[in-house]
Amino acid sequence: MRAAIYLRISKDKSGEAEGVERQAEDCRALIDVKDWTLVETYTDNDKSATSGRRRPDFEALLQAVERQAVDVIVSWNADRLYRTPADRLRVVEACREHGVSLHPVRGTGIDMTTPNGRMLAGMLGEMAWAEVENKSDRQRRANRQAADKGKPWMTGPRPFGYDRRDGNLLPHETEAPLVRDAFALITSGASLNSVTKMLNRAGARTSLGNEWRHNNVRVMLLNPLYAGLRAYAEMPPLGSKLSARSRPPVEKRKLTPGTWEALVPEDVWRASLAVLRDPARTTNVGNFSAVRHLGSNLFRCARCEDQLGTEADAKRSGQPVMGVNYTNPRRSGEQGHRIYKCKRCHASRRADPIDEFVGKVFAARLDRDDIADLVAVEAESGPDVAGLRREAGELRARLDVLVEMFGKDEMTRDQFTSANRRARDRLAEVEGQLTDAGRGDVLAGLRGPGAGQRWLTADDIQWRRAVLAALVEVALNPAKSGRPKKGEQLDPTTVEFRWRQF
Repeated sequence: MRAAIYLRISKDKSGEAEGVERQAEDCRALIDVKDWTLVETYTDNDKSATSGRRRPDFEALLQAVERQAVDVIVSWNADRLYRTPADRLRVVEACREHGVSLHPVRGTGIDMTTPNGRMLAGMLGEMAWAEVENKSDRQRRANRQAADKGKPWMTGPRPFGYDRRDGNLLPHETEAPLVRDAFALITSGASLNSVTKMLNRAGARTSLGNEWRHNNVRVMLLNPLYAGLRAYAEMPPLGSKLSARSRPPVEKRKLTPGTWEALVPEDVWRASLAVLRDPARTTNVGNFSAVRHLGSNLFRCARCEDQLGTEADAKRSGQPVMGVNYTNPRRSGEQGHRIYKCKRCHASRRADPIDEFVGKVFAARLDRDDIADLVAVEAESGPDVAGLRREAGELRARLDVLVEMFGKDEMTRDQFTSANRRARDRLAEVEGQLTDAGRGDVLAGLRGPGAGQRWLTADDIQWRRAVLAALVEVALNPAKSGRPKKGEQLDPTTVEFRWRQF
C-alpha cells in the first residue's frame, strides 16, 4: 500500500523542527512494521490547525488523495491531521470517496470507507475539538484575569523601550528616552516621517532588529502600553472567520492601569492618539504631495491684500497666497528657478533668497528673551492633569462596579443604564480634556537656549512652518523694478513681517 505521512506541530519556538522530526520517526516505524511503501511526507511545521489559516501541505495532501496517489494516511495522532469540524469533514469526504484509510501512530486504524470508521473518526474529532475549546476557554479566562490585574503581555516580540525581567516590564536604558522623544515630536505637530527619521538616525532598531518604518512608528505611538495602561479585548471565537484585527481599536478596549512604569503620561498618549486618528489629517503615499517649501500657501501676497493691483486683479478668483512654481527650464536642460507665485494676481518672486532671508530674520527673533518667556508661560499654563488622570481612573473603576452590581441584581436595568450613561459621558469628557492637555504646543521644541538655530536646521518642514505661522505672518511685495544693488539678491523692504501679538 502507498502511504503518505502528515506531520504538524502548532508552535515551534526553536525553529529547529525537532517536534515534527520525532513524529516522523514514529510514523516511519509504523510504515516499516506494516510493510507499506512511503510515497510522500507532508509537513506543516509551526502551524495551528485551529487558527483558520491555510496549511499548504495539508492542502497538498488532500490533492494527492483526490489524484488517488495514496492509499493510507499516517499521522502521529488524528488531531495532527484535523481539529476543526470543517477540516475533519473535508478529510472524511475525500477519504471515503477515494477509498483512503487513516492510521494514526497513537490509536487504531480508521477505515473511512465504512460507516463505523467514519463514526469513529467523527467521535475522535469531536473529542479533540472539545479539548481545543476547553483549552481556549481556560486561556481566555487567564488572559482576562491578567488584564484585570494590570499584568503586561509577556509573549510575542519585546515592546520597544522596555526590557522584560521577572514577569514585568522595565524601561530600557537607551530606548525609553527615544520613545519619549517620539511622542513629544508627534504631539507637537511633527510628521510620522520625521519621527521615523529620528529613530533611524539615532541608530535604533525595532525589537526584531529591523529599521523603523512609518507603520511600525504608528503602531508604537497608538499603543497604550507606553502610558502604563493594559488594553484587553476578547479574541474572536474559535472557528470564526473573523481575525484578531476585527477587535475594536486599542482606545475602545478595556483599559486598566498596568503594573509597569509608564514612559509617557496618559494625556500625552491620548494626544498622540488624537493626532493619528484625526480624519482631517493628510497622509502622503510615496510623499509625492508632501509640503517641501517654507512659504508654500503660507506667505501672503501684499499686492493683493493692499489692493495695489488693477481693477482686473480685484476680480480674479483665488486666495492671495503664494504657491510654488518654477520658471522655464534653461537651455542646458537644468530646472528653472523656484518661485513663489500668487494664486490670485500671479505676481512672482524668486523663492530661494526669500526663504534664506525669512529664515535668518525669524531665527534671530526666536533667540530674543520675549519669545523664551512666551514659551515658558505656555508650558506652565494648563488644566490639572493629575486630577484629570485620577478622575478618569475612578470613573473606569465605577463602570466596573456598576456592571458587577447589575450582574448581582442589586440595581434595575433602568438604574444601570442611567448610571452607566452618566459615567461614560463624564469619562469621555475627562479623556477629551486629557487629550487637549497632552497635545504638545508647537512651540515646545523652542524651549531652552539655541531655539533659533534649532528651528533653522530642523529637518521637519511641517514643524518649521507651524512655528512660523504661530508667531508671524509673512507677506511678499512685488519686486522693485531695476537691478538689485551689487551683491544683493533681495530687497529686504519687500518682505513684511507681521508679528502676532500675545
